[in-house]
Amino acid sequence: MRKYTVLMAAFMLFAGSAEGWCAGKKIVCVMDLDDKSGDHGDWRNIGTGVAEMLVTALSDTKKYTLVERSKLEAIMDEQKLGASGAVTAQTAAKIGRLLGAQYIITGAVTEFGIKDSKIGVGGLEKVLPFGGGAKVSKTKARAVIDVRAIDTTSAQIVAAAKGEGSKSSAEFSSDLSIAPDFDFGKEGFDETILGKAAREAVDTVAKELTKKFDESGPGAAKIIKITGNQVFINSGAADGEKEGNVYTIYRQGEEMTDPDTGESLGSEEEKVGTGKVVKVTPKYSIVETKAAVQKTDILRPGK
Repeated sequence: MRKYTVLMAAFMLFAGSAEGWCAGKKIVCVMDLDDKSGDHGDWRNIGTGVAEMLVTALSDTKKYTLVERSKLEAIMDEQKLGASGAVTAQTAAKIGRLLGAQYIITGAVTEFGIKDSKIGVGGLEKVLPFGGGAKVSKTKARAVIDVRAIDTTSAQIVAAAKGEGSKSSAEFSSDLSIAPDFDFGKEGFDETILGKAAREAVDTVAKELTKKFDESGPGAAKIIKITGNQVFINSGAADGEKEGNVYTIYRQGEEMTDPDTGESLGSEEEKVGTGKVVKVTPKYSIVETKAAVQKTDILRPGK
């Protein structure tokens, strides 16, 4: 599996002010995390596995919309990304824009392993070979992840979060210290102390990101289809949408690049017009507008 096969999910940040408005789920895009944890035995796909856990944790909040993985993989292939190395903020921002997301989550796993508590030399002293039959009287697992949210318009880091998790075999009645030969998501992983440590770190990050993005306000709505002057959006009664709500419609402007480095400098947004919600169903709503709307435009609450 390539290093940067991406899972998704991404944050659309509110760009206006609308007191009491809760419509419009935020869209979150979580890329595979870079594995900087060093030697951790036979465990594979650390960055992908922890990213999957983060996607699950964010999904469980019911506040975000998940983008289909196939769409991101297609873009990564098209852009010839993901073979090796960490993506830059500019590259991540470009990926997010191509997906219609305003925020993309990247980061790294900086610690991931199990140590023998008897070897008092500090740090993750000895990583046990998973499935190798190693026997210790007490073991401790530790996982640490660092993530950041990148604004896809400006390519600037707008939020960061760190999560740490530690679990000891002494905390449990059965021996959960040695991970058998299975990968992330397989039956039994969450019952190991390493699985529990990773989950603790991920849950901490998810809570911190949710707190920071909740402070930013409600999210934007994306267009499902356009029929005449009616725009169907992916925000319904289940998202808090109400008839009479007003949206401003924006279009992504031309991407700007540095003439010396060729790096993306982001792009400005163009205000296309406004629209009002005239019909609400549980899963979607209809907005009427006089503007010449395109399907790639996005709608943000407020005038």
